[in-house]
Amino acid sequence: MPGLTKKHPRGLVKGNSSLTLNPRKVYSNPVDGIAKWGFFERKCESCLGELPFPVFALEIEKGPLSIRTLHFFGGPPPGLEGPSLPEAFQRIIPPEEREKFEGALRKLLEEGKVCEELPLLLPEIRWGRICLRILLEDGDSALALGVLLDITLQKDLEENLRREARFWQEVSERAPVGVILYREKFVYANPYVLKSLGYTLEELREKYVWEVVHPRFREKIKERVRRRLSGKAPGPELYTEIVLLTKNGKERVVNFLAESLPWQGEVLGLGIGLDLTPQKVLERRLTEVALFDGLTGLPNRTLFLERLRALLLGARRHREEILVLVLDFRKFREINAAHGYEAGDTLLKEVARRLAHQLREEDLKARLFADKFALALRDLRGLGSVAAVIRKIQGLFERPFRLDSREIFLFPRMGGAVFPRDGEDPEEVVSKAEIALKRAKEADEPYALYSPELERLLLEEDFLKRALLEGLKKGEFFLSYQPIVTLQKKQVIGAEALVRWQHPELGPIAPAKFIPLAERTGLIEPLGDYVLSQALKEFGPLAREKGLELALNFSPRQFCKRDLSLRIEKALTEANFPPEKLFLEITESTAMEDPALTLKILEDLRSLGLKVALDDFGMGYSSLRYLVEFAVDRIKVDQFFVSALPLDSKALHVIRTILELARSVGARGLAEGIERADQVEILLKLGCEEGQGYFFGRPVRIEDFGRFL
Repeated sequence: MPGLTKKHPRGLVKGNSSLTLNPRKVYSNPVDGIAKWGFFERKCESCLGELPFPVFALEIEKGPLSIRTLHFFGGPPPGLEGPSLPEAFQRIIPPEEREKFEGALRKLLEEGKVCEELPLLLPEIRWGRICLRILLEDGDSALALGVLLDITLQKDLEENLRREARFWQEVSERAPVGVILYREKFVYANPYVLKSLGYTLEELREKYVWEVVHPRFREKIKERVRRRLSGKAPGPELYTEIVLLTKNGKERVVNFLAESLPWQGEVLGLGIGLDLTPQKVLERRLTEVALFDGLTGLPNRTLFLERLRALLLGARRHREEILVLVLDFRKFREINAAHGYEAGDTLLKEVARRLAHQLREEDLKARLFADKFALALRDLRGLGSVAAVIRKIQGLFERPFRLDSREIFLFPRMGGAVFPRDGEDPEEVVSKAEIALKRAKEADEPYALYSPELERLLLEEDFLKRALLEGLKKGEFFLSYQPIVTLQKKQVIGAEALVRWQHPELGPIAPAKFIPLAERTGLIEPLGDYVLSQALKEFGPLAREKGLELALNFSPRQFCKRDLSLRIEKALTEANFPPEKLFLEITESTAMEDPALTLKILEDLRSLGLKVALDDFGMGYSSLRYLVEFAVDRIKVDQFFVSALPLDSKALHVIRTILELARSVGARGLAEGIERADQVEILLKLGCEEGQGYFFGRPVRIEDFGRFL
């Protein structure tokens, strides 16, 4: 272009136009656009093309600002190919960076040179430093020479360093310990330190390290700090329970570790510390609090264990045995609920008084918590002595407690363990006694003594509890049905549904093992719901089409639920089961536990059309009056009596009495556990109408029950 002179323009007008390609000029070869400047020769092309980084020439049109031509010496880098290099060049710059690139071009036109770092959309160069220098220019255009340097690795390293710096900064700021760097004055302190001392970082940087130390420790810390900064410290130093002063003058107790940290030719001090003040405050409060129970005046658990430790040391020297008992009281919560917590506290104080006055002074007594007490008694002489001690303690509660004008009896349950047989230290012996108490409570016994077998049984029960719950979730339970027949015609008139458990690892688990466990743990309710709904669903067709009756056992816990009739009604409706074909079986002891409640529940069940059977009759203590009022439809003779036939005449008389009683109240008699033909003959002579047992058939799954019909 004639008249082109090299110059450094100033004062160019900066418009707001976007950087765009010049649509007015299209070059089949970008070199043509540059060659017209008459500047580059073939040798220059060859020389620049051999450099290890891309070199390019750029023709810039000033108004509007645009790239007119572009030429890479030696060829463009990968990813920049295309028929129009100016357009491709603009495309490799991310949209959000194009304004920055346009600013760089304006700066180039103003100052004659520019360098800018930009992310690029190239496969091999993700970050580039573009450096441009104007070589020639005229009024409306300029020719610049540029280089494209790959700074991807540098940027990656910078980002990694920033990421690591952010990580360690985060570690320091979130660390649950104090971190400081110091010369003689503080250089850095993390938020843990700032929160503990109440200073800002700027305030702390104005202070010498020893200024925040209590005067009692100040000179020692000052000397240690200076020795460390001079490089004379031997290594890490641990400072324990050093007292610091906060901004408002309060004391904080800390432990910290000091170490040297070389940094840029000097030594910094590094401190890592833990604020012990909350722990010390707690320890002080615990020390101030008496080691006695505030309600009863007896030692609490902590003091009991300390005194027991001393007692065991003496017993070990003299080869004595020590009996440790842990006791609580049956249904004490119900007493609180019925009479109020104030009345319960009065009873607990009276319990403590009896224990303190009736046992020897050297025996240890303590209230652990709630209604749980602990005793430690010495001078044992074998198991006979242990039994005598337990009887003596039981005797303390044979007299009633007076509460205002009322008399209340407390029934203790005790668990015992013997030192050194059952444990060597206080915690272990008390733990074993608590295990024994747990067993006594679960077995509803007045006391239990620890043994490895007892602990094994408890562990087994704990395992079965979890397994039972999992089994309900995973469908490991199923139902079997044992036929009920008329003894005269041997005709099947129904079945009793019996729940079974097939554990995937333990195999079949006996109902006698898991039913009581489910009852104690409350899992009998979901288990009972499963039995009810599944039995009605499976046996429904036989009840509707064959007229067969279904008998279901209900445990005491299930039977006493006040919503029992509603749950049964819902299950009957969902299964479309005829209610008159359902027998609800309850044991004699369940019925007599609360006769008034039983009457109410039975009335609700009869209103649904259900029938009621009294199970295990003869094993409990039924009142004839209630037996009439209950109006049961079937009385079942317990297999205990049936199995004694024909040899036991007493059993025969009991069965005759039960069957006569059943007829007198309008109930059908059913004998359980029939296994032989001679038993059937005797029962028929006694007037028994129905029976069940292995003689007629073992329990089977519903799909196999048809063989009895």
